Amino acid sequence: MRILWVCNQCVPQIAEKLNIPGSNKEGWLAGLFERVMTAKDEFTLGLAFPHHENMSAEADGYKVYGFSEDTGHPENYDETLDKRMKEIFDDFRPDFIHVFGTEYGHTLSAAKACGDPSKMLITFQGVCGALAEAYLTGVDEEWTKKSSFRDSLKKDNMISQKEKFMLRAEHEREAVSLAAYVSGRTSLDQKYTHDYNPEAKYLFMNETMRKTFYDGKWEPESVKGKHTIFVSQCDYPIKGFHILLKAAREVIKEYPDLQIRVAGTTITGEGGLKKKVLIPTYGQYLKHLMKEGNLEDAVTFLGPLTAEEMKKEYLSATAFVLPSVMENSPNCLGEAMLLGVPCIASNVGGVADICSIEDGLLYDDCDPFKLAQAMKDVFYDLDNGGEECRKRIEKAKEHARIRHDGEANFQRLLEIYRNRL
Repeated sequence: MRILWVCNQCVPQIAEKLNIPGSNKEGWLAGLFERVMTAKDEFTLGLAFPHHENMSAEADGYKVYGFSEDTGHPENYDETLDKRMKEIFDDFRPDFIHVFGTEYGHTLSAAKACGDPSKMLITFQGVCGALAEAYLTGVDEEWTKKSSFRDSLKKDNMISQKEKFMLRAEHEREAVSLAAYVSGRTSLDQKYTHDYNPEAKYLFMNETMRKTFYDGKWEPESVKGKHTIFVSQCDYPIKGFHILLKAAREVIKEYPDLQIRVAGTTITGEGGLKKKVLIPTYGQYLKHLMKEGNLEDAVTFLGPLTAEEMKKEYLSATAFVLPSVMENSPNCLGEAMLLGVPCIASNVGGVADICSIEDGLLYDDCDPFKLAQAMKDVFYDLDNGGEECRKRIEKAKEHARIRHDGEANFQRLLEIYRNRL
């Protein structure tokens, strides 16, 4: 079998061989590729990914292709990329094309360039249609209409960001309509598959996390007496950090030692004059909420972290919180569950398919008061023996080990490929 992966980024294992920048995003793809690397006799794999220029190369025995795409403006579909995709397909001659994600225009280009739906599998990562609909949930209305200097310059305030997701959703719909096969793992992406293309065959396939998160165990003794929350992202409204800050205003009244540690891109102006000048409106909004809630000393922005650094933060936190206003199957939640960290998550999108009420505390309606109560419940329980948390994290670890079993997921991938050919 000759299989071509079309990805949102170069997997880090190949990026290292090519001496190009890697990324910590899409860790599940790196996890899947680790397993593929041990089974080269199963199929011949090629990889295509966005690069600053069109290129072809050999890396560690794999044929790899770069295609030029403006990933900074993913709402733009560039028809000229159709031609580049056709060049890649003609050179590699794949029996089957597997596109990971619908977030960028290259997915639509790949579907168009393929021309044969029976050779096309698209795997949902996020679901742009759902993200567009939920984008501004919980943001105070007056802030949605504001524009910082940066946003005025780039014409990129929160309302325009929502509109861009709506454009991405249109491209997503068209791409899925051109594929005979769609894979996913939640009730959310299954619903959108049916809405976009009732004729497509939906194939269930779980994700494999990076190997770092399969070792290690959260221990309540390591956080005894602390009240620290870890969050994986805060850089745009979908991630719901504004909901968490509103909840924290209530929690800190009872737990004045509350600390919130945030990984990922920092958008609140820390790190020099240039970043202060180019702060987005959403960053200004977060600063406003922190000041209003006397939370400025309680929040620490950590910046982008490696897998090992993320693991350290999970294991030293009292709980992991996912305050997103929409998610399909968040990797960070899977990572926290594998490590046995107490989890609190917003019950939106596909979250309940990943973390059930047996596994963690889910709160409804993106309600900051419900989130605040969940945080206080976890803190109280852990301060008093942690019986309820222990029950949930054992279930969470058991379920996550099954869901993210690398060998089982790889065998499922092979099954999908073999049955399609």
